[in-house]
Amino acid sequence: MKLADLIDPVTIVEELAATSKEEVIPEMVASLAAAGKVKKQSIGGLIRALRAREKLGSTGIGEGLAVPHAKHESVKELIVTFGRSRKGLEFNALDGEPVHLVFLLLSSKEAPGQHLEALAYLSNLLRDKVLCRHLKEARDRAEIAAILKDADERMVAG
Repeated sequence: MKLADLIDPVTIVEELAATSKEEVIPEMVASLAAAGKVKKQSIGGLIRALRAREKLGSTGIGEGLAVPHAKHESVKELIVTFGRSRKGLEFNALDGEPVHLVFLLLSSKEAPGQHLEALAYLSNLLRDKVLCRHLKEARDRAEIAAILKDADERMVAG
């Protein structure tokens, strides 16, 4: 699995307008819809699925990171996107700190294994503090995409 293959650079939100978890989920789903990765008629259902998952427990995992995720019948293949908030947003993170980096993951209800594999891969990748710092400091969408590609290559090599 490679994150760079899953995240279309067009869907990357290099500076999120959202200031909270309630705002960031629709903003990121909208970026996927605008890029044609999800159908516009599925937006409401995807947002509800992501919010329902958040009610089970925050996906703000700490260290400025959040990984909102959900399975939905409209999703046929694994979809991942990335958004960054330089100023930070309130996400009810486990450590109480603002979130700066958000990886949103959507998958098919028929592929729970793929969903778990992607979450595990992200978890391993995001342990790299240097990677997270580089993502926070990246100049633009192209640089974010290049950083993610480089991180994939290091994961495969390491």
